Amino acid sequence: MAIDTLLPKKIDKSEASYKSVTELNEALSIAEKEHIKNIALTGPFGSGKSSVLITLMEGFANEHKFLPISLATLQANEEQIASDEKQDTSAELTDAEKEKRIENLNRKIEYSILQQIIYREETRTVPNSRFRKIVHLSNRELIRYPLCCVLTLVCFLILFEPNFARVDSIYDFFSWGSIWNTIFDLAASAWLLFVLYVIARYVFKSYSNSKLNKLNLKEGEIEVIEDNSIFNKHLDEILYFFQVTDYNVVIIEDLDRFGTPSIFLKLRELNQLINESKIVGRHITFIYAIKDDIFKDEERTKFFDFITTVIPVIDPSNSKDKLKSALEAKGCGNDGISDEDLSEMAFFIQDMRILTNIVNEYKQYRDKLCEASDFQLNKTKLFGMIVYKNYYPQDFALLHRREGKIYKCISSKSNFIPLALKAIEESENALSKKEQIFKQDVNLSKTDLRRLFLFKFWHTVPRRPLAIQIDNNYFTLEQIAKEETLFNKLLEIKNITYQYYPGYNYTTSIVIDFKSIDKEIKYFDRVEQLENGIAYFHKERRRIQQEKIKAKSLRLKDLIRKYKLGETDEYKSLGLTPMMNVFVRRGYLDEDYYDYISYFYEGMVSLADRELLLSMKIEERQPYEYHIDKIENFVKELKDYMFESDAILNIDLLDYFASHNVLSEKFEHVMLRLECENAPLQFLAQYYNEGKQQRKVFRHFIEYTNSWNNIVSWNNSAEKDNLIEAYLKFCPNLGQIQQKWLNDNYKFLVEHSEGITLDKSLMLVKVSRFVSLCNGSEDLLDCVIENDCYKINLENIYIITRRLHSEDNTISAENLNYTRIKETNNDSFIGYVEDNISSTIQCLKDKYQDESSESLMFLLNNADIDAEVKITYLTGQHNHIDDFAGIDNEEMYAVAVKSKILLPTWNNVSFYYEHKGGMSDELISFINNYATELSGEICSDDLSNKDDLYVSLFGSKMLNIDNYRKLLKSFTGHISDIDKLKNVGQDRLMILAEYGRILFNADAFSSLLINISKNESLKLELVVYGISTGLNDHNVIAHLLTSVGGDYIEVCNQDRRAKLSDNALNRQLLEALKKSEYISSYQNDKKDIGKLIVYHKTKKN
Repeated sequence: MAIDTLLPKKIDKSEASYKSVTELNEALSIAEKEHIKNIALTGPFGSGKSSVLITLMEGFANEHKFLPISLATLQANEEQIASDEKQDTSAELTDAEKEKRIENLNRKIEYSILQQIIYREETRTVPNSRFRKIVHLSNRELIRYPLCCVLTLVCFLILFEPNFARVDSIYDFFSWGSIWNTIFDLAASAWLLFVLYVIARYVFKSYSNSKLNKLNLKEGEIEVIEDNSIFNKHLDEILYFFQVTDYNVVIIEDLDRFGTPSIFLKLRELNQLINESKIVGRHITFIYAIKDDIFKDEERTKFFDFITTVIPVIDPSNSKDKLKSALEAKGCGNDGISDEDLSEMAFFIQDMRILTNIVNEYKQYRDKLCEASDFQLNKTKLFGMIVYKNYYPQDFALLHRREGKIYKCISSKSNFIPLALKAIEESENALSKKEQIFKQDVNLSKTDLRRLFLFKFWHTVPRRPLAIQIDNNYFTLEQIAKEETLFNKLLEIKNITYQYYPGYNYTTSIVIDFKSIDKEIKYFDRVEQLENGIAYFHKERRRIQQEKIKAKSLRLKDLIRKYKLGETDEYKSLGLTPMMNVFVRRGYLDEDYYDYISYFYEGMVSLADRELLLSMKIEERQPYEYHIDKIENFVKELKDYMFESDAILNIDLLDYFASHNVLSEKFEHVMLRLECENAPLQFLAQYYNEGKQQRKVFRHFIEYTNSWNNIVSWNNSAEKDNLIEAYLKFCPNLGQIQQKWLNDNYKFLVEHSEGITLDKSLMLVKVSRFVSLCNGSEDLLDCVIENDCYKINLENIYIITRRLHSEDNTISAENLNYTRIKETNNDSFIGYVEDNISSTIQCLKDKYQDESSESLMFLLNNADIDAEVKITYLTGQHNHIDDFAGIDNEEMYAVAVKSKILLPTWNNVSFYYEHKGGMSDELISFINNYATELSGEICSDDLSNKDDLYVSLFGSKMLNIDNYRKLLKSFTGHISDIDKLKNVGQDRLMILAEYGRILFNADAFSSLLINISKNESLKLELVVYGISTGLNDHNVIAHLLTSVGGDYIEVCNQDRRAKLSDNALNRQLLEALKKSEYISSYQNDKKDIGKLIVYHKTKKN
């Protein structure tokens, strides 16, 4: 991955900031024409001024010759000055001292600029400069210069031939004749003359750059006093430099760092001298990269000839996006730093160079501390630490030595905790006051409170009320106090009408505001407290105690936020900068700081333990069974804030805390993680299987108010079963809610009895009343039966019956009845069923309906069973009771008849008929139901009420038509009182007629015909029946025919030939009349088809 340097970067032409480059180039192009000598490139720190200048120098190098000068190297000196100024804050500096400081600073700046100008070029470019430079000789030069010296010496010897250097052998060797000697002499002379020229040139050059400082005269001396200004002192050097070089643009950067505007005046003066110097002979432009605020008011416009501005690349509005892009470019985009956190930190980053360095350092720290060591640090905190390091490097360095503002803030957490506890104690005191009020009211009922309220009302109104009108009725104050409904209605009335004078019932009305009364009495608050009771205060006090424990373990950021400690004097006195303040409050800088600034070396804790410790710090959960190698040392490394995360949950750790009483506070801290809403109960479930201190842990957990609710609402069924098992195993006494659950879940107890232990399971059985039993544990089921620990329902009774009557495989839930329950011969079971016989009967199906006669009699006589329940259950039983003799209560006679469990005999019918004083609905139903059985028995004449029973049954429509015919066989004789048959209907009359049970009487018969006048067909059948009985009295016959009416009246007229419709009934009638000789004959009418013509005997004259 490419390294992002902090150097200025070349600006692309497509970027908006390139506009500043073009503006500078345009200004330079017309500088000489427009006399532009000083140009300012302004912009805030980090806005990209250097990038603009780099782009200008690289892009327009062919058009201009640039001389860049940077004063960044003087930064250390500036810091020293700033340090000196801080040390001298106690003493005010005089104007002279201030002036001296500024002058010294300016001299350093001038010297730095002069150095960069003079030493920029090689010696050969500025050979006449008085500034000496180290001359470096190359290998070739090291060979050439000695050779020239040797050659000069040789030439001297050849030309002058000195005697002290004469060697005869050499002379003889080179004695080649006069011509060659002349040539060598000429050559040696030429070389010596050349060397003499070079020496003379060097001497003249050396004297040309000498400077006269003091002239000694005979009478005294003249001394030239040097100017303090470096520029003035070496102005000739500067002019000489520009004379021998072709630079026409001087770029000066970082001059604004020193905050001394006076240096600009000197540079402007220098620029003026250079441009006016005929030695230089060309236009020179100075460009200054400075901040906008280096000059005050309009000063900068007076100093500069042209100003162009660089708009910052980064500011608080886009710093987050720039930061995010930079992180992604480094491959850190997926480090889990949220946009919100990036935005908070980027708000303080307003320099692209610092942003780049922050990202670079973050990548380095991340790779070295996290990936290299395989530790998972919180990337957000790490990034926050790097931002802080870049803006406050000194405080960051002090952090390593446990000094500085941030360390002081973090170490002050122990001072903040008492402030938080004080706030909690205020809540506790308020609760105590509220509890005192509750204790005062605990013995008062709601009625007493209403009396108190009404008493206050009684004193409030001008005339003392005796009775108040509610719903148009008057009620006394005592009546209203006793009746909550009346009291609530009273509170809804705004205009109260009441009686106030005893005896005379004077009334008046008044508008009353009950809220004002309630402010003093606090009726509704007291009622609420009465309803909630002591549990409310217990719960609140426990919550406050938990909050006290949590306060000690809160992270610094949470402690400050929750209890508003940032507003306290203790916090403000730390003197945190805005960035530090925000970073502390957001948790970017906290108690874990050391993990983010140094390596870890194995020692007190193992590497594996260290990884777990870091996971706890960054709130990243590890497996609960993660083994801790050196647990004693590990515990020492735990910080209080770590207990505010579920990452603290570890089986080894909880075992250690639970087994050491001195660590009880830490044990409480861990339990708080489990005793809250949305607690990670999967840990508790796993701890139940693998932990060693189960009893202590679960006993503590069970004391938590919502422990049971949290368990039963847990979404993992296997874990929930484990937790319920643990709860039942370790809970000393089940509460009402838990007991109800256990009553509904006997099967769970059976399946988990081994884990709960049999003894504990039997104890739970004895205090329970199970809704639904099951097989699976004979021990538990026997205990259930023995202690009556079950609800009466079909399933439970069936399971118990099968357990007690296991040899009978025919018993099923469908055929189970009281008789089979009795056959179990288990006194406990039978006694419990009989004690709850009503419920038992209602749930039994008894599909076979084969209760024994003894059982039927028991159920019928049992006073605990409702009559309707008895009827429902007993109806349809195959067995019967013989008679009414065994029935204890006469009221049960009706039940026996309604349920039809009596043996169907006419004696029983007669008995009940006599008991009721007539026919009743249940008896009629009984007779109809057993008509077949009763029809097989002749009703005995010994029954005293036989005739009444006979008439009651057959003189009405009580019996359905089939049973009417069947039961008629059980009786003999006629029904003499035909009037009783008026309402029996056609079918029954015909049956009676058919069986000859109607005793004929002309008057009664006529009366009967009149009563059934609307049914012509029935009348006709009865007439046929009456005539067929042997009636020969023609007058009576005529009377009967007349009673029928219609065409049958014509039959009585012997002078006419009556016509009747041709049907079977009319033919029967005519046959009967013919037999009784009332008519002579009849035949079909040939003219009127479908008619019969009636003929009478011819009268004799």
